[in-house]
Amino acid sequence: MNLYLNSRHLLISAAISASLIFTSCSNFSFFGPHLYDPVIVTDSLSDYYRPGDSSNIIYIDSPRVDCMVRLSGAHTATTVQANWVYEKSESQEAIYKVIYADNKTQGQDGYLGFTLNAPSQGFNIGQYRLDLSIAGGQQISIPFFVKRDPSGPTPNINHFSSEPEQIVSGETSKLSWSVSDASKVSIEPSPGAVAPEGSMDITPTADTTYTLWAINRGGSTSNQISITVQQPVKDRADLVVTDFWSSGNVLSYRIKNIGNLTSCATETYLYRDDTLEAKSYVEPLSPGNEEAKAFLTYHFSPRFPSLLSSSSNSASSGATNIRVCANGDGSCPEADYTNNCLEHNFGPLMNVNLLQYSANAQWQSSAGLLSWPMFASVEHGWAQISTAQIKSGLSYPNALLMTPPASSGSWIQGAFGVPIGSPAELRPFTVPHGCKFSANVGLTADAPEDSNVKFTFGTSQGGTVKYFPPVTVNSGQLATYTVDLSGLAGQKVLFILRVESGSPLPQGSAVWIEPVLSQQR
Repeated sequence: MNLYLNSRHLLISAAISASLIFTSCSNFSFFGPHLYDPVIVTDSLSDYYRPGDSSNIIYIDSPRVDCMVRLSGAHTATTVQANWVYEKSESQEAIYKVIYADNKTQGQDGYLGFTLNAPSQGFNIGQYRLDLSIAGGQQISIPFFVKRDPSGPTPNINHFSSEPEQIVSGETSKLSWSVSDASKVSIEPSPGAVAPEGSMDITPTADTTYTLWAINRGGSTSNQISITVQQPVKDRADLVVTDFWSSGNVLSYRIKNIGNLTSCATETYLYRDDTLEAKSYVEPLSPGNEEAKAFLTYHFSPRFPSLLSSSSNSASSGATNIRVCANGDGSCPEADYTNNCLEHNFGPLMNVNLLQYSANAQWQSSAGLLSWPMFASVEHGWAQISTAQIKSGLSYPNALLMTPPASSGSWIQGAFGVPIGSPAELRPFTVPHGCKFSANVGLTADAPEDSNVKFTFGTSQGGTVKYFPPVTVNSGQLATYTVDLSGLAGQKVLFILRVESGSPLPQGSAVWIEPVLSQQR
């Protein structure tokens, strides 16, 4: 007789010689309950037929392992115990750990089913066994093995973040993630199984570390982020800067205590482009009190460099960022330290259309490196500046048309920087304070009705690429794509425009309209 195992989608069997279970059917003692006639279970424990392509090998992304066995000679309250045992690790290290135990009680003959569900990170690679036993009677063991498939790619976590990472109890934080090449994606301790990309609001009540798992047959990948939860504080001061302005070469500001307790004596800090330049003394403020102060020792006369100067090694804003922070050293206890600062950009703001740098961008596709200008090619991918005709009947001149190679799951992308010198050397942009990215994305009128294209914005810094959550567009649609870049202020990066398609597209179908970096006042 044979005993078989399976996962929901991958059939698993454990071929057991008759001598392991019992010598022969004629040796059965029919005066007590026995386990026999094992079967493979494919989609549910109610189906008990025997497919022929069974195996005792499963892969780490299998969602579960099922076993069904027939009980004969059962009497009232016959209990069958099942112990799922992890015997050896991938390196053959002895483990012998019961990872799950279950039992079924039955008072009549029939089939019993037992299930081992996969953990969030997938099954550990190694050797397992299922021990089945009847109290005071028959015992059998069925081995099976968990392996990885080295022929395919391992999953990739493109992006996993929380905003903000510190909250007060009762507030929410937004989790965002993007995963590729995964058959199973989950976030623990909650919400569990998720789509390969998405975002959601969470409200942890205590400090919590979230783990993102991406799994396929080739392996598993994980990433973690922690959210700190502060408990609400009563009876404390809360200092905020409500406004600041320049009068001649003096910078003045207003500070208010919005808490319910008198503040300490504090100092207000002035930062210019993230460098501490001056301090201003503030007497204790009673609840609800607001006062005007000034940085009398600081000479405010910002010099504004020309935007994207040819002599610069990187593209940067022409504005000067001034940030004024109450309780600058944090020495006075407050109900909320996150609202102490107010900032403003003085001078010419950055407003850059990335398309002006298309000819010097670093272009590549899933088929290899590409050079501008590109000749029509559905084999290697194609990008060009041209007029986009949208199904709505509208035309958009000077749009960036992009088409991945003509194969399923292909992609094309450009990395944009500032060309310096001749021959041009690509230098990064310096992300200014208050910067955001925005664009309209969509498909041209000749795109097939069932087209489904993913537009992704990203950054490249020192060889490390980070993609922000993408926007997916169906045929005939235009969508607005915006990304807040304030968290990258002061960093030097190349910007990436990427297009992916699940099916082949006509040449020039995917469109970027006015992909702009803009800085807020």
